[in-house]
Amino acid sequence: MATQDHQNESGGSDFARALAGLLTAQNSCPVHEECDSTCPRRIGIRRYREMPDGERRDEVDMRAQLAAMSLVTGTLERTEPLAIGDDVPHFIYSPLARPNSMIRLLKIKRGIFRADPVDCEMIHFDISSAPAYGALSYCWGEPPEDRKVLCNGKVFYSRASLERALKRLRAGFRPGQREEYIWADALCINQRDLAEKDCQIRLMELIYSSAATVYIDLGDTEGSEISLGGMTLRFGGAGGMGAQDILTESDHQDHPFHYKTAFQALAQPWFTRTWTIQEAVLARRAKYIFQGNVFTQEHLDSILSVDSMRANPTRLRELMENNVGARGFLNYSKLQKIRNYDGKMDSLELIQLTRDFAATYPEDKIFGLFALMSDADREAIGPYTRSVEQVFRRFAALQVRRGRTITMLNSAGLQRRRLQGVNLPSWVPDWTAQGMSPKDISTLRPVPYSASGAAQANVQLIGDATGAGGLSIRGLLIGTIDAVAHVHSAPRTPQGGPDFLVFHDKFRASFDELVRQSRSIYINNDEAFARLLLMDDMYTGRNAIQYSSPIVDPAATYREALAAWREGKADYQRAMGGGKMTAVQTYQMQASTAAIGRGFATTRAGYIGLVPPYAQVGDLVVVLFGAAVPYIVRRVQNGYLLIGDAFVHGFMYGEALGRQEFQPVDIVLV
Repeated sequence: MATQDHQNESGGSDFARALAGLLTAQNSCPVHEECDSTCPRRIGIRRYREMPDGERRDEVDMRAQLAAMSLVTGTLERTEPLAIGDDVPHFIYSPLARPNSMIRLLKIKRGIFRADPVDCEMIHFDISSAPAYGALSYCWGEPPEDRKVLCNGKVFYSRASLERALKRLRAGFRPGQREEYIWADALCINQRDLAEKDCQIRLMELIYSSAATVYIDLGDTEGSEISLGGMTLRFGGAGGMGAQDILTESDHQDHPFHYKTAFQALAQPWFTRTWTIQEAVLARRAKYIFQGNVFTQEHLDSILSVDSMRANPTRLRELMENNVGARGFLNYSKLQKIRNYDGKMDSLELIQLTRDFAATYPEDKIFGLFALMSDADREAIGPYTRSVEQVFRRFAALQVRRGRTITMLNSAGLQRRRLQGVNLPSWVPDWTAQGMSPKDISTLRPVPYSASGAAQANVQLIGDATGAGGLSIRGLLIGTIDAVAHVHSAPRTPQGGPDFLVFHDKFRASFDELVRQSRSIYINNDEAFARLLLMDDMYTGRNAIQYSSPIVDPAATYREALAAWREGKADYQRAMGGGKMTAVQTYQMQASTAAIGRGFATTRAGYIGLVPPYAQVGDLVVVLFGAAVPYIVRRVQNGYLLIGDAFVHGFMYGEALGRQEFQPVDIVLV
């Protein structure tokens, strides 16, 4: 249930108005799901939405409405909730006659008591002739599968998330308010039959795009809070969502409670899961269910659009100060981009865009996006029964054949490895590790680097169509690392990120040693180091962004930024929430983004660079033809291991191509 903390009296009126829609929606009987209007347990209040100016809209007398609906007449059919005995047999799936064209749909029976288990009928349909149905999208959550659901009179053991989502659908909508049939993947697909699962995954594009409505259940609210006008509302469990009898349609974006509710929704795990992407993107009509409200896709877009956020900089700042909410907002923006894309997005672009979304099983980083890929890509990747190594390798080989090798390599290398016990070649990305630091250098600024100049990529798979013998790429070997400084741990700042000064001080000491030995090849050492920390991005010209200021004198700005860091003044994050950053703040923001998570290296020839965290002395710097940035590789017996991308000051704009000492070689990545 919801509780209030009164922090001061002045904000009480504003807070009451903001919560009017919620508090009047909680007019539920805590025992009965379809409650008689005379039930003594029912809270007897009216439901309305009070707008910021005090106007009441959509006012309804709930007792009168319920009496008119005659949901339950006469004596209740039961006086106690249903209980499922231990002797009820387990549910066993009947095979789909044609799993590549048929689906199972659920008809959810009404409940009298809130404690009644979900009780549904399961019916097989050919998807081309299925009745109107709604599809459920929700976050599966963690095991165990210990919740009893009745399906065709037998017990199906589900996770708590599915049971609660089905109960919210049962309680929140009255007859005629939603479709009679519902599709829910965990129940409608036999998860233990991998052959059927493969067929159904390939059918999901049609399943979600054919659904009359996709109901996006954002989950429970226990522990969440909303603050406004000096007061706080805390939610203590699922009672604030689905316990009311009729969900409230929210359609007024200017109401403060609505945008705060939307911000809270962004912190829900649903916005972090790979499988939910296609479910939302393919929906003809989506309804987001959260805290007793139903948000349409159009309503959420109006609150969370870039234009709306720019028009409300205070809201943007409020959102960006919450790391979890900010992540949800960025992921929501990615969903909008995919949804608004003209046609189907390139499969590599799609998976790189959604790299921060998580999946329980590593292969689901690919299969969770299958519905958004072309038929040709699905065919090339193969069935769900393949191992994760085969799935990732076949996806990588597909990108090579499509001419996307260099773009793919930005996600590959030993610097992005998380899977244990999986034998992936170094050129094949581990798609479970893409959210790891450091940042992809090639995408750090609007105007890309051009390390290989106009040279065109020359790439070949070796051995077979999946590159069993490696990947051959032509390029230039331009240097050998002779010293490298790594920061393996750093204390956290009040903003939650690693302390930049720890990286700076270690990098600067290594650079000063290079200068002391008179081995630096740079004319102006201070400027070279200052530009290195920025990865040469001064936010000028087409590299400028709306809230930045140009860095005209990198060395002078570096000294000012360093002094501000030492004084504990690194407040660029607040400026990003709506204000305009000074040149010093812009420097701090860019240097933190570019340098944190990387190592500092010097080469035998006296060049400096920011390198992957696994780079070591003896590793080689290469410029691959067609690539925007250099890479670090390591020589092994049968070729080279790709370590990851790098920034090497002096080799970012095609300089290596004009040097006689660098001759093209075929580099075989294994």
